Amino acid sequence: MNNAKEHYERHLGAIYSWMAGDVNVALERNRSLFHQLGLDTAPKGLAIDLGCGTGFQSIPLAELGYSVLAIDSCAVLLSQLQENIINLPITTIQDDLLNFSKHISNQPQLVVCMGDTLTHLDSRDAVCNLISEVSQKLTEGGIIVLTFRDYVSGELFGNQRFIPVRSDDSRILTCFLEYHQGFVEVHDLLYYKEGTQWVFKASSYCKLRVDKNWLIKQMEKLSLIIIQDTSDGGMVNIVAKKIGSA
Repeated sequence: MNNAKEHYERHLGAIYSWMAGDVNVALERNRSLFHQLGLDTAPKGLAIDLGCGTGFQSIPLAELGYSVLAIDSCAVLLSQLQENIINLPITTIQDDLLNFSKHISNQPQLVVCMGDTLTHLDSRDAVCNLISEVSQKLTEGGIIVLTFRDYVSGELFGNQRFIPVRSDDSRILTCFLEYHQGFVEVHDLLYYKEGTQWVFKASSYCKLRVDKNWLIKQMEKLSLIIIQDTSDGGMVNIVAKKIGSA
């Protein structure tokens, strides 16, 4: 079984944009979210996108006027983001998101870790270390936005664990979940056409089962005040503001 970096490099990276669906829909969804959070009228400065992928968060933030540091471990995804930057103020870094503080010299006004990136970390300790580092680096009044899939309260059973992701005339992607104590093993099963023949390729990796209530408690210990806590379609959305010293 691979870790998240290996899984994306060997399997998902090449099909990520296709898997995610219409790029414009994803960008518009985040534009709406950032507008709803008031980021369009907030002071603009440095924003850090942890696990930036192909730029679904970075591009809307740069459009708002933030200088974005976009960090991801997958070279394929960063290459796709680079193609879409044009003249936007986005700097890409290939590194583990836990190392983000090595790449900044100024305090960020905003840190986002969205999609399902947080569950790619390998332990609760790693999550705590990341949130602690973010809290320390954020300017006072700075915002952190987290989204991740809820693998704790909505455990699937039997055939429910087979999830059709996307398909077209040349590719079919299905996801299969195996639940374990503390983590989920995710199997991505891909059929794709080479000429007239269908080829099968499979890979798996672990995702952390992050409990929302546990995470909120950790954040509140670090001078982070929760200003939004919602769930939508199996995704947890948490927004917090730094008040005082971490």
